Amino acid sequence: MNGVQEAESSSLSPPINLTFLKILKTMADEERRKAVRIKKVITVRYSYCVDKGDKKWDMTVVKDISETGMCVTTHKQFSAQEEVAFLIKIPSRPLDWMEFTGRVIASESPVAASGATVTGTYVTRIEFVNLKDEQKEAVREYITWFLSKEGGGKK
Repeated sequence: MNGVQEAESSSLSPPINLTFLKILKTMADEERRKAVRIKKVITVRYSYCVDKGDKKWDMTVVKDISETGMCVTTHKQFSAQEEVAFLIKIPSRPLDWMEFTGRVIASESPVAASGATVTGTYVTRIEFVNLKDEQKEAVREYITWFLSKEGGGKK
């Protein structure tokens, strides 16, 4: 028997090829991140009627944010590549609402610790689209300020 077959037949360790694939996936997930992401709850409004003049807004929270995107909870499951309008107040600039468009990377039902799928809410990952320079600076400034605090909440 070769090493792979021995590992597959052992009940004490996962198959070598499966372990290797898990390591590769973890490395790919880490490489996918283009910017530092912080875990900070921020209230945000979103509308999925991007092209219509009459936007219907819903409110949610940001789970984490980076210079290139954010993760939010939504009441609607979005399709990948769908565009969503957002209004957000960056805490370092509390008087200004920042309006921008984001592109959905993925939108999935969260899974509870018990393994059950949570219904009625979705974890939606967003990539920022065409942020203006001053908007990019506001997000960068906030992340830098947050990370400079003790602990920083870095993910």
